[in-house]
Amino acid sequence: PGGEPRLEVQRALCELPGVGPKVADCIALFALEQHGVIPVDVHVWRITTRDYEPELRQAKSLTPRIYEQVGGAFRKRFGDFAGWAHSLLFGAELAGAARARLPARLLQEMDAFREEEKRAAKELKERRRAGTEEKKTKKKATATAPSDGAAGASKAAKYPKAPKAAKGPKAGEGAALKRPAGRIDLR
Repeated sequence: PGGEPRLEVQRALCELPGVGPKVADCIALFALEQHGVIPVDVHVWRITTRDYEPELRQAKSLTPRIYEQVGGAFRKRFGDFAGWAHSLLFGAELAGAARARLPARLLQEMDAFREEEKRAAKELKERRRAGTEEKKTKKKATATAPSDGAAGASKAAKYPKAPKAAKGPKAGEGAALKRPAGRIDLR
């Protein structure tokens, strides 16, 4: 099957039980001589957004369209053997033995990108925390504001608050954690 188009090979492999696009692409690359296939996961997405397609950082999940764009960025850069370039860069991204073989400049860029991701995540967390605190403050101010007398009291009597719904089990308490089919959370 070395001469079959990569998407046809992927589709055929995905018909097997439990095989998704990434596993299909791994099989195609490593066993079926599909050298231009790029198995995409979060690590490969990071490499792509850092080094080849920064605009893909806006993606919130790995949809089939984004999956194809990530692979396309590798194929555009590395041509017919993009899958093998992917393998080397993937290993380096995971700080494996291949990392030592990469140029110092590339390693510096990779480390700077990781630091920028950490900084951005911390900033986002702080903004969310500040927004939550602001909402709590506004809610307290509204709750302690003087009411308009009898009208306010009768409204509360007519429309009592409904009890909050019980939440389901948390992770580790028997809840099945499911991810939407065809998507991988990137953040």
